[in-house]
Amino acid sequence: MDLALDIVADLNAQDDDGLGWSTLADASDPSRIVPGALLLAGNQAAAAVVRIVAVDEDGQIHFSVLPGSVEKNRHLLGPASA
Repeated sequence: MDLALDIVADLNAQDDDGLGWSTLADASDPSRIVPGALLLAGNQAAAAVVRIVAVDEDGQIHFSVLPGSVEKNRHLLGPASA
């Protein structure tokens, strides 16, 4: 089953606070990138459900990866991701 990524991101990359990060330019729909949103992030190698923690004025997105597989957390995604 293929799910569309909301954010293209390297899930191993971390900011200074240990959060995952990407940019609004890498989001499929930047209007959905708001603090608290649960979205699908990753790339061809791996994907995970993430919670958006912050969006900086320069367009950098900070997120935490939810524990568990995408399948386990799929019910948390909105219809645009699932």
